[in-house]
Formats: sequence, C-alpha cells, structure tokens
Amino acid sequence: MAKEELQHIKKEIEKEMSHLRDLYNKINSMERREKPERYGIKYLEEQLRKKYPGLSVDKSLLRLVGTMPYNHPSKDRDVIRQVVTELHVK
Repeated sequence: MAKEELQHIKKEIEKEMSHLRDLYNKINSMERREKPERYGIKYLEEQLRKKYPGLSVDKSLLRLVGTMPYNHPSKDRDVIRQVVTELHVK
C-alpha cells in the first residue's frame, strides 16, 4: 500500500513540475516579447513628437492601429483584450 502511495505522489509531483516549467517558459517568453514592444512604442512616440511637438500619444492606441510588430490576425482579439484590460483593470 505504501509503495502505491509513493508512486502516486511521485506522479503528481512530476505533473506539477511539468506545469510549473510550462508557466516559467511562458513568463520568459512574455518578458522577451515585452521589451522590444516597449522600446518600439517609445521610439515611435519620439518620432511623432519630433514631427508634431504638441501631440499627446496614447500608447494603447498605437498597439491597436498596427504600429507594433506584426501579429497574425488570429491574435487580434488577444491584443485588443490585453489593451482593454490594461486600460480598465487596475
């Protein structure tokens, strides 16, 4: 009986470790994508301000109008959902 319990516990631990590895990889992937996006928006904002000094720039709007790196159309809902969440959930 104790041997079966140990096997069960080991399997559960392996599942959890796998899940944690997946989450860790997802976080790393998101962080890698976030940095270039931030710098891209900042660069674009600087360029717009040079051309139009008094312009107020809405960074979330820039993401929606396609100034960010190409996103496959199937990701549009995710991008819009993320921007809306950033704007209204604090």
